Amino acid sequence: MWAGYAVCALAGLHPREALGYNLPADAHMWHFITAGLTAAHPWTLVVFTVGAAMFALPAEHVLGSRRFAVAAAAAQGVVMPAACILGAAVERAGFNLWGPDLVNEVYLSPAAWVFGPASFATAMMNVLWRRRLRLLMVALSATLVLYAGTLSAVAALTAVLVGWFAGVLAVGFTRPNRRVSLRESRVLVAALFTSVCVGPVVTALNPGAQGPFAGVSALMWEPAVAAREVAQACVDPASTACRQAVAVNQQHGVGPLLLNLVPLALALVLAFGLVRGRRLAWGAAVVFSAASIAVIAWQALFDAPSVSPNLAINTALIVLPWTVALVVLGWNRRRFTVASSWRPGLRPLIAAFVATAAAWIGGAFVLRDGFMAEPTVAAVLAELVYRYAPPAVSVQLTHHVFPQSAAAWALYEWVGIVFWAVALWAAVRVLTSAPSAAHERDRERARRIFHSGTGDHLAAMGLWDANSYFFTEVPGGEGYVAYRVAQGVAVTVGGPVYAGPVSCDAVAEAFEQFAATQGWRVAWYSVDDSFQRPGFKRIHVAEESVLSAQNVEFRGKKFQNIRTARNRAEKEGVQAVWTSWAEADLDVREKIAALSEDWVADKALPEMGFTLGTVEELRDPDTKLLLAVGEDGRLHGVTSWLPVYEDGTLVGYTLDFMRRDADGFRPVIEFLLAEAAVIASEQGLSWVSLSGAPLARSDEATDFLEILLDKAGATIEPLYGFRSLAASKYKFHPEHRGWYLAYDDELALPAIGLAVVHCYLPDMKAADAAAVVREFLGRRNAPTPEQPVSGTTPRP
Repeated sequence: MWAGYAVCALAGLHPREALGYNLPADAHMWHFITAGLTAAHPWTLVVFTVGAAMFALPAEHVLGSRRFAVAAAAAQGVVMPAACILGAAVERAGFNLWGPDLVNEVYLSPAAWVFGPASFATAMMNVLWRRRLRLLMVALSATLVLYAGTLSAVAALTAVLVGWFAGVLAVGFTRPNRRVSLRESRVLVAALFTSVCVGPVVTALNPGAQGPFAGVSALMWEPAVAAREVAQACVDPASTACRQAVAVNQQHGVGPLLLNLVPLALALVLAFGLVRGRRLAWGAAVVFSAASIAVIAWQALFDAPSVSPNLAINTALIVLPWTVALVVLGWNRRRFTVASSWRPGLRPLIAAFVATAAAWIGGAFVLRDGFMAEPTVAAVLAELVYRYAPPAVSVQLTHHVFPQSAAAWALYEWVGIVFWAVALWAAVRVLTSAPSAAHERDRERARRIFHSGTGDHLAAMGLWDANSYFFTEVPGGEGYVAYRVAQGVAVTVGGPVYAGPVSCDAVAEAFEQFAATQGWRVAWYSVDDSFQRPGFKRIHVAEESVLSAQNVEFRGKKFQNIRTARNRAEKEGVQAVWTSWAEADLDVREKIAALSEDWVADKALPEMGFTLGTVEELRDPDTKLLLAVGEDGRLHGVTSWLPVYEDGTLVGYTLDFMRRDADGFRPVIEFLLAEAAVIASEQGLSWVSLSGAPLARSDEATDFLEILLDKAGATIEPLYGFRSLAASKYKFHPEHRGWYLAYDDELALPAIGLAVVHCYLPDMKAADAAAVVREFLGRRNAPTPEQPVSGTTPRP
């Protein structure tokens, strides 16, 4: 692109004249292809260079260079005629009030081959990147169509849609993925919000823009007017020449450019907060979107002599992206619940405003000879608000003072930039800090006790987000209980953790007394067989499988499948990598997230939490990862392992997170579990826990409630496969141990059940429940592997 532009420039030809395709018809058909080689302006080249890096480069990586070249040529040949037809239809329908003439334009843009192959390649990508890139490309190209109104923008959107359709035809239609993990849903909302924000900025900075910001765009690229010429033009301040000279200088230079980019920078910071699930970022994004709708609609209608139906329709269209962003933010509000400690960021924000406002007011009077007219107190104060607004917006307002000397210009332009620099820094600081300083201190205290004391096999899960902590101390010892409160029930994460002379029973008793003072009922959830409390009954809720780390050679006939998995992994070059999230590089982290997203997408319910870790919990510094990596770098599977301590000594690991590549190394889970036992043996440990399978047991239920739960587990087995999960661990011949729910009153069991469900699915909605029922009925009525399928031979 850059070479083509340079060649045209050296030849003294404008690229539009040398390579562009002239609408509505061009006698030189080869212009059909050359119209995609370069662009008409260096700024447009910068934009498409970034676009090629974001979209064309990943497409070539997925497709390979040859297939990419074919896809790029096909996109140029197919998309451009379609874009011309669509552009002409839009133009003749009267829906392009501020765009260029789409019927008689000279087309020159790489949009087709940048976006078309990328959209086509998404069909070959995993769920994670397919969703991200399709959302980003559709939102960005659609926003550019509505704001720029150029044929290049129409070609970009057409390329995205045509490439999407071609990819579906090439790969085949697959069932839409119903579920998105909490982490990925936040990323997608942030991506939509960002792409909507980028569109108007790219359009406004485009020298050839014809959209609602066309006037501002033209001013940005005009040469500055000298102070002497401004003074001459403004002998009559009300003259058109004076207003034009002032407007040009308001938009010209580094200062106005930076201030015009502040909304984009702020949007990127808010998007970063949205990815982290911050409620403050969500609220600010809602306000930002609503304010953008108001400002852009006002900008579009500002110079309109009258309001016509077409103008009203066009105005509604240009605010449509922001409206969509506002609706999406509102619809997903429950996904942004993480609090932020905003007070530390408020102090520097107030200080920056006071300092810059004082600098403006004081500086205006010190430099009063540098202004076109001597500023008054009222004029300086009235101008204060405008110093913080982007020039692209404030240019349309009535200004009260105007500088002409270099020092006055510096004061005029940079007080707002200094304020926004501090504000953006404060926002980043708030959105990256711990959600609650007090809660973070509690968690670090709990982590210290966890490392130095004794906890059960689930103790590490108590250090995850969303847990609260109760602490108790005795001379020389202390302990804590991690819990969550729902439906008036304090649901614990396993049993107490304790260090020093304090006992497990003492910590449990203190917590029960604390809960009673709060009016809560206590449910000791997933405690082991050794946990006993006076007056509390127990019910079996899960079965844990504990694997010995003594026979790591897996000798004997009963371990034949395990030995086969390990030997096959060695032959196929699949290696086990013991690492952590912090030690893994960005590529590995993204592959883990992709595997997890593929797994979540096929589930009827949203991704669970509480005692079931997600990708977010892998970030915990105590969590270890065991990966199965092929020689080509492919990630075949991943498991996570939580440490278990007794008296401050590491004694074992508990399995938590488990994902596999459905198209990768088949026995990858058996391989990883076996390798975990080997690693535990090398570290001097005697066992690893393969964690618990809910509502599954290897013995017979005798208690009435346990019989009911056993029947419930059998009933929902087609939906969740808990028993299949437990059975898959039997090939390791582990020791089986029960996990229990300890409760003090049978009449409280319904409330406890609802509380436990809320802990696992705090954001579950009625639509989710309906999806579960549909999935349950569908799977229950589907033939099992042992049953013949109608019209086919029995499955093996």
